[in-house]
Amino acid sequence: MGISLNGAVNSIKNVTIATLGTGQPNWSYIPSAAKQEKTQAEFIAEIKGLARNAATATNKADKDSIDRQLLQLRAEYLSDVSPDRKSLYQSAKNAIAKSGNTNPKCRGIGELSLLDFLEQADGRGNLAERQLPLAGGGTLTCPILSTGGYGAVIECQGAKVLMNTGNGWSYEMTPAELEKKKQFYSIYWSEYRSVKGNSGLTELPDYIEERGMFDVKA
Repeated sequence: MGISLNGAVNSIKNVTIATLGTGQPNWSYIPSAAKQEKTQAEFIAEIKGLARNAATATNKADKDSIDRQLLQLRAEYLSDVSPDRKSLYQSAKNAIAKSGNTNPKCRGIGELSLLDFLEQADGRGNLAERQLPLAGGGTLTCPILSTGGYGAVIECQGAKVLMNTGNGWSYEMTPAELEKKKQFYSIYWSEYRSVKGNSGLTELPDYIEERGMFDVKA
C-alpha cells in the first residue's frame, strides 16, 4: 500500500496554523503539559491586554495578529491541565519506527514528522487494523485516508488529543482543558465588552475551524 501525504503536508493551502511546513505539529498553538512560569495575575493582565487591543483594532492585519497571539496565550494558559501531547507525539513516532530499522536521520528539512514515519512503514502490514499503545497511557490508530495513505489519531483521557486525518494537525480538548478554556474566554470577553460595549458577541472560533487567515505555511 503506497503512502500519499498530498492532503496532509504538501498542499500549502491545507496547512493550518497548527501544522508547520515540515509536517510537524506547531506547538505554539497546541497545548501540551508544561509547568507554567506566569502567575494567574500575569495571565489575566495579558488576556485583558489582548482583549483591549482586539476591541480597538481597525484593520484585518491587526485583528489576525491579535487572534494568533490569543491562541498562543490560550495554549500556554491550558498547559497546566493539558495532556503531554509532545511526549505522546514522540511516543507515536517511536511506536511506528520500532518495527523498522533505526530512527531515520534528517532529510534537509529538520526532524521527520510522524506522517513521514508512517510513510516509511509501508509493507509492515495494515496499520489501520492495529491500535498501538503509547507511553503515558495514550493509543495511536492510523486510519486510511480517502486521499491514500495513513493518518494519525492519538487518544488519551477519553479525547482525540492530537490528530491528522489529511488536513493538518488538530486536537480535541479534555474536560479539564474545556473548563479552563471557559475561564480564559470569560476573562477575555468581559474585558472586550467593557471596551467595545457590545454584549451580543460570542467567543472566537478555534483555529481548527475554517478561517482564511489560518491557511498559511507556519
